[in-house]
Amino acid sequence: MALENWDNFDLSPLIRELRDGVGGADGEKMIWAFERSVEVARIDPDLLNHVLAAAACLLAHQSRDSPRSVLAAFARRSVPDHEWRERYAGLFAASR
Repeated sequence: MALENWDNFDLSPLIRELRDGVGGADGEKMIWAFERSVEVARIDPDLLNHVLAAAACLLAHQSRDSPRSVLAAFARRSVPDHEWRERYAGLFAASR
């Protein structure tokens, strides 16, 4: 389900979770990345697909790999689906 109004998207719950759960430099880098991504979504939500593809290509170039391999590695390292649903998805739903 698409978010209807990115202008009203509230990052505050997610920022708190990232500061409390991840913390440190990694948490702050994720906060920065989410802030930039929301700015992109506010311009045009379709741009998010392009930003993801561009980032995957840049990472592939940097690591001398392929975008598919980069995305597969991220998928393997990401939180399991049940953890996403229980811990993080609600932080986004609160912004609707």
